Amino acid sequence: MGTPARILIVDDEPHVRAMLGATLDRQNYLTTQASSSSEAIELIERQQFDLVLTDMVMRDGNGLGLLERLHIDQPQTPVVMVTAIQDISVAISAMRKGAYDYLLKPFERDQLLATVRRALDHRKTLRENESYQQNLEQIVQARTELLHQAIIDLERSYDITLEALGDALDLKDSETEGHSKRVTAYTIALARAMGIGSDGIKVIARGAFLHDIGKMAIPDAILRKPGKLTLDELDAGALRAGLSHSAQDTLFE
Repeated sequence: MGTPARILIVDDEPHVRAMLGATLDRQNYLTTQASSSSEAIELIERQQFDLVLTDMVMRDGNGLGLLERLHIDQPQTPVVMVTAIQDISVAISAMRKGAYDYLLKPFERDQLLATVRRALDHRKTLRENESYQQNLEQIVQARTELLHQAIIDLERSYDITLEALGDALDLKDSETEGHSKRVTAYTIALARAMGIGSDGIKVIARGAFLHDIGKMAIPDAILRKPGKLTLDELDAGALRAGLSHSAQDTLFE
């Protein structure tokens, strides 16, 4: 069984406070009584309540002022206005200012208890929604962090793979060892001079590092041939490097 709900009763008439307190205490609610709006404000500044029952008109002020103050200090605490003023405009004004419900004196015991239960259920729903929202935000944040880390790991793996390809290319063509890294360094320097951002430089640097990757598919006999290549060797080398016929024509003009 959960903790009993804490209810603040505000009314400047002692017999009304006593009647409300006795009725609610018998239902195992924890009640606190205040005889004025100012006393009620002091109480809500010190502790949290699950529900406030307040008279509309009191000697030191009115319940609407207390309602507005409570809406600022404890916005999730429902307020039920209790009054003898039989004017629908007063009820409408109270509801517009944030009151949960409105009890017209004199009221029946069952009517009071039903209103209290509805108000407390309303507060419970608000708190559950808030808790769900907080949990949802935490889940989204955690998933976002995981995704961000996965992207970082993927980029790191990609760069390691590129570096391995560069090392393999250096082994295949020792005469140009380190060429890809030098081209990449020059490309980065040019990109920075052009004012390109860091994200753009990453993409350009990877492209520069791969500019000779087609050599991996060219046979050593063609790649390392000391003399001039024949037309057949040019065709074979270009096709293995992945060049189209139009690109070959442009390259070998």
